[in-house]
Amino acid sequence: MIRTSSEGPALEWGIKRSLVQYVIGMPDGSASVLPPARVAREGFRFPAADPARTTDPDAAGVSDRTLRFTGTVTLSGHSGMLRLVFEDPWLVPGARPGQAWELTIADPYEPGSRLAFAAIERLELDAAGGGAANGTRLTAAGADLFASGPYAAGTELDDPVVVARG
Repeated sequence: MIRTSSEGPALEWGIKRSLVQYVIGMPDGSASVLPPARVAREGFRFPAADPARTTDPDAAGVSDRTLRFTGTVTLSGHSGMLRLVFEDPWLVPGARPGQAWELTIADPYEPGSRLAFAAIERLELDAAGGGAANGTRLTAAGADLFASGPYAAGTELDDPVVVARG
C-alpha cells in the first residue's frame, strides 16, 4: 500500500474505532485533539516529529529506525473517571521474537518515559517510507491504562498507517 501526502509524513491511526465511538457517544464524552494532531480519514493524524524535539535517541529500546510522530488525542468521559491520553505515538522496531514493531506513547504516569501500548505483528514500509501495519494488539502495559476495564492484553486495535511525503 502506497499512501502519500503533500502535508508530509504522518501516522494515521484510529486507536480502536469502537472505543472512540463509545466515548464520544457518552453524554459527557469527548475526543480532544491537540495540534499538531488532527482528525483524519483513518481516525487521527499525527505528523512526523521534529527529530530535535524527541526523546534522546540513545534511550533504551529506541533505534535509529524508530518512526516518531507528535500530537495528542485524549478520550475522556464518565465524569472524569475515563481519561486516556495518546501522546506522541512512535513506531519502534520490536525487540521481542515474533513482534515486528511496537507502538509506544508518552507514558501518562511517568513523564519522560515511553509506554509500550501495542504490539504490531507486521509493518512493511515501501520505498517512499509509507506502509500499513497488520496485527496491532494491546500490550499488558497498554491494558493497564484501562484500569481492569473491558480491554485486556491481546485485544485487537486499529492498525496504524504510515503516510509518506508525496
